[in-house]
Amino acid sequence: MCFLAISLIFALTLISAQAKAQSVDIEINQQVYRIELATTAEQRRQGLMHRPELGPDRGMLLVYQRSGNHRVWMKNMQIAIRVYWIDENFRVIATQRLEPCDRTPCPIFQTDSASRYILELSDREHAIKPGDRVDGLSGL
Repeated sequence: MCFLAISLIFALTLISAQAKAQSVDIEINQQVYRIELATTAEQRRQGLMHRPELGPDRGMLLVYQRSGNHRVWMKNMQIAIRVYWIDENFRVIATQRLEPCDRTPCPIFQTDSASRYILELSDREHAIKPGDRVDGLSGL
């Protein structure tokens, strides 16, 4: 009974966090992506954890107040993703394909340059490379 109550609370929390997420369209190299915004520390911590799938042109943008050494990990991830670090000028500065983590501790991934955003997209080839501009982020 206790396990069922905990599972229900977890599910409701996950649904609530997803329902509150705002979405925007961004464009990179003439390709439009529908992106959930993670603007709070809690939303960034939750990220795409426990998601069984992600549409081909869908993803999440982790938005930070300032540029810095922002990192990600793949704890509790069910799917592989493509990750793009973006600077304050809306330029992609690094990319990486990441697999779900099934061990403890999970590795942490970062870039050598300061980023302001981290874009997480579905695990497929996207025509995105360092130096590309991301349109639709101004005002975030």
